Amino acid sequence: MRLALRIEVATDEGARKGVPALLRLLDQYQVKASFLLSLGPDFSRYPLSNRMPGWLLHRLPTTYIGNRNRATLRSIAGDGHEVGISAYSAAAWNERVAFRPGEWTRYQVQASVDAFQVIFGEFPRFHGARGWQINAHLLQEEEVQGFGFASDVRGLHPFLPELQGVRSTCPQIPVTLPTLDELHRQDGVNAENLHQYLYAACQRVLPMGEVFSLSAEREGLELLPVFERLLVMWKGSQWEIRSLDDLYRELKTRKLSCHRLGWTAVEGRQEHVAMQSTQLDD
Repeated sequence: MRLALRIEVATDEGARKGVPALLRLLDQYQVKASFLLSLGPDFSRYPLSNRMPGWLLHRLPTTYIGNRNRATLRSIAGDGHEVGISAYSAAAWNERVAFRPGEWTRYQVQASVDAFQVIFGEFPRFHGARGWQINAHLLQEEEVQGFGFASDVRGLHPFLPELQGVRSTCPQIPVTLPTLDELHRQDGVNAENLHQYLYAACQRVLPMGEVFSLSAEREGLELLPVFERLLVMWKGSQWEIRSLDDLYRELKTRKLSCHRLGWTAVEGRQEHVAMQSTQLDD
């Protein structure tokens, strides 16, 4: 059984506290993962920041995650983990991304690329959409930028995406499992048995294995003990835990099908998320 780890870092607190905690835990269990970094302004210290209009957010004093946490973020790659980009500003990305124009989307992606190059001195190899919120312009931009792959959506196996008539040759590696927060909101699930529900969810055979998404803000802090219990169970059952890049290298030998993207409700989550849908004819 195989599992890839996708870790989002979206706030200053997640970078300062959650990342070091996760790096120590991953090193302890000799596991490699893929980190998706938001490097721009962090508005999470403001109540209801995810509901504020963009014009108001950008008038507030803020911290830039990449500038303040450069050494910590560089240590991710230094420890042998894969590093890519997510939304430049997590709060901005949460604001009706599906309806955003191409110019706005291109700016967000390019700002993330530029900030990444300042910190790591190289181009990011992959992108992962914050909260599985996307638009067709993002697919175009990922292809233009030349990312090796993206992890923007939920689904069951890697594929080439199409949304609103836009097809991309940038492969999608979807998240296949529910998040711990989604499971935690379901009936009968609590902090003590949360890891058991997630472990049960991945007891199936998928062609390319499972992809589990976690965050420095949750699994790196409050849910760190739950994540450690999962690592113990996976390692004890001889699971192969890997990064998204390990999975991507396998894709180079395969012919990927093209799938339309849709929107779906996920139990335990308020907003709809982008999801792998109907396979299209070649």
